[in-house]
Amino acid sequence: MAAFAERSFAWIERWLLPLLAAMLAFITFGVFVQVLLRYLLAESFLWGEELSLFAFIWCVFLGTAVCTWRRTHFAFDSFSGVLKGRAAGAHRLVVDVSMLVVTVIMVVEGWNFSMVSLQRMSPALGITLFVPTAVIPLAGALMTLVCLVDIARDCRRILGKGRG
Repeated sequence: MAAFAERSFAWIERWLLPLLAAMLAFITFGVFVQVLLRYLLAESFLWGEELSLFAFIWCVFLGTAVCTWRRTHFAFDSFSGVLKGRAAGAHRLVVDVSMLVVTVIMVVEGWNFSMVSLQRMSPALGITLFVPTAVIPLAGALMTLVCLVDIARDCRRILGKGRG
């Protein structure tokens, strides 16, 4: 099961990284064009700003999911260098269960927020605000899956059946 999860997340990451790079390039180009239009031609198009903002929101949340997978989030790690073996596994388990609670809340409340956003329209693009907010429960679900795999790994480490 763990090997399947590892392969699945690796596949998801291979798919997400080019998507994130493309969105970041789009944001950079869109903001650059906005600045040029505003300062050189005294013109502006609001839909470009809004589209860049929506792409930024997606980049932040999907990037968070990738960081969870890679374990590269900012963390307080005073104990990780001191603890070894099962104690380190127990410490990691506490951290991962805490993260799981947060990601489940993110899925549930993100979904509720997205459902409320269905009824609101973006001012410039005229699309439902579900589009930018749907990434919240999506990223939360990806992070929840990563946390579950990490918790299984932590339990194996505590039981002395894995390296972790």
